[in-house]
Amino acid sequence: MKKILIGGLILCLLAACSDNKRLEQALQFAGENRGELEKVLDFYKHDGEKYAAARFLIENMPHYYAYRGEAVDSVKRTLVKYKEEKVALPEESDYWKSFNFEKMEKVYDSKVITAEYLINNIERAFRAWKKRPWNKEVTFDEFCELLLPYRVQNEPLDDWRKKYEEKYAYLLDSIYTGSDVIVATDTVAHALRKEGFVYCWDYRFPHLEASFLMEHRVGMCADACDFALYVYRALGIPIATDMYVYSSETRKGHTWNVVKDTTGRYVGFWFTEQDAIRDSVYSDLRKSGKASRQCFGSQREKLQDIWEDKRIPSFFKDLYRKDVSENYYQDTLRMSVAEKDYDKYAFLGVFNPHGWIGIDMAEIEDGEAVFPHVESEVIYVPMSYHGKKYSATDYPFFFDGKKNIPYAADLSRRDTVCLLRKNPLFFWQRDWLNDMAGCCVEFSDTKDFQRVLYSYRIGDTLRIAHNIVTLNLPVKFRYMRLKADKEKGLEVAELVCYNNGKKLEPQAVSGAKPDNIRRVWQKSYDDNPLTFYSSVEKGGVLVLDYGKLTTVDSFVFMPRNDDNFIRIGDEYELFYHGGKEGWVSLGRKTATEPWLIYDNMPRGALFHLHCLTRGEEEQVFHIENGVQVFVSNQAKPVTL
Repeated sequence: MKKILIGGLILCLLAACSDNKRLEQALQFAGENRGELEKVLDFYKHDGEKYAAARFLIENMPHYYAYRGEAVDSVKRTLVKYKEEKVALPEESDYWKSFNFEKMEKVYDSKVITAEYLINNIERAFRAWKKRPWNKEVTFDEFCELLLPYRVQNEPLDDWRKKYEEKYAYLLDSIYTGSDVIVATDTVAHALRKEGFVYCWDYRFPHLEASFLMEHRVGMCADACDFALYVYRALGIPIATDMYVYSSETRKGHTWNVVKDTTGRYVGFWFTEQDAIRDSVYSDLRKSGKASRQCFGSQREKLQDIWEDKRIPSFFKDLYRKDVSENYYQDTLRMSVAEKDYDKYAFLGVFNPHGWIGIDMAEIEDGEAVFPHVESEVIYVPMSYHGKKYSATDYPFFFDGKKNIPYAADLSRRDTVCLLRKNPLFFWQRDWLNDMAGCCVEFSDTKDFQRVLYSYRIGDTLRIAHNIVTLNLPVKFRYMRLKADKEKGLEVAELVCYNNGKKLEPQAVSGAKPDNIRRVWQKSYDDNPLTFYSSVEKGGVLVLDYGKLTTVDSFVFMPRNDDNFIRIGDEYELFYHGGKEGWVSLGRKTATEPWLIYDNMPRGALFHLHCLTRGEEEQVFHIENGVQVFVSNQAKPVTL
């Protein structure tokens, strides 16, 4: 017993020494501003909880900074302009997407923050924590992550708590005064939803400060989540931001908010469109594989066993992100491995056009790698990691929640398949195609179309973007008119006439009012499938004037689309996955029709169609009943 007590005492002393060392390092990092941080510690030296809270903030503070420079203010002005006009000019979008904020001056919190600012933040955070009845279930450690933080990431420092509390306190002081944290969360969300939030993905920029978001409510998904953090934390609702870092469907990440319920579970929501529902599991329908939570405090203790291990990629060593997949996915993926192919760890990868991306890792034991809490109905590949590079160790497979179904290429059996796309056709993109159903194309030699020389009605939902109509007999005309169904607005990406293979150029264009300055009439014949004309009114009309009588023998129309259908004139290369061989080419083809025919596709394989001419959006697919199938919750098989 005596030895146990002494051992426990030694462990406690070592832990205390480690904690004191971390605090001292943070104080040293503050430099000349050290005195301000010490004032806070001295202020709370007789209050154990608040002193611990102050230490938590100060010890993690060296990680946090804001960018300083004219570009920060300039991009905010651009965002305000976007909110007003709902459109981004191409030159502005290109500039801000390529602007490197990392090269700007960084102002670290530790070196500029004041004692007054920190004390006010701590006092208000504690008051909010103790005020709300649901916070009886929130521990001190949870309080530090969910209510206490004075900032989010790299936004400019802002004294936001008082402003947000004063503006939104009425929601919980008079609109809802009960004790259910989920009802409280939704009460606030409904009010924020009415205020609105304008999403803008046309620019790249750092996080936005709280006062800017309160006034303008514009930005990306992450900024909407930041805005929610400010509102809910000011009101005493315990909240965090969850995310997936990468989705193979979008090649991007995504964020949403979670509230800690009194049941102990975290409930996801998105105040702009999705309520918090007790016992539900948040999903935006996109495949992600794993889920993480953004943390204010360092998670280094949880990573100490792998921190120095060079066999593990840096992705898995992010100190301010923790895996919370257990809140979202309940299936365990087990993978038998040949240990000679690995160096202690096996990795689970998802597709990226430039190479598979590792999203999970497991230590190999007895020839097996076990990955708990991974998303089912996703395509994964087993990988090893050597020399800062991933390598596939076997065929990709589809995880159905219980077993791994490999895409093993049978080279002895080959199929002939018509390929239409290189990326899934998502449901909203199908809606774009459907919107042209019911449109009518007319040709006339008079501006008032009193005499219609030829008419064509788009009767069914379109299957592809590039649609060619050949007239039975050539027609002499001057005016071409496209009319939308009376219940729909008019959207068209391309409307082009030909005679003997030669494109005819309109001399003037008119029509219904465009719905914004980037979707004008001229976008309907600019040779760019990604731009389009869109009318404000339903039953909109577009008229092309060719200046004089001319002959047409065919025309092409394209609905609004994502330019991921096969594009005539572009060069493509088809690959199948060969397991350890990686991607194996099945040949290059230049499209002469809005589809490609390959007659050498190995049965059972996983495929990747790469466009060598343009674009980035590509996804793997397999063949089922002679049709391309992309694995997605938001897309169906692609067929003519």
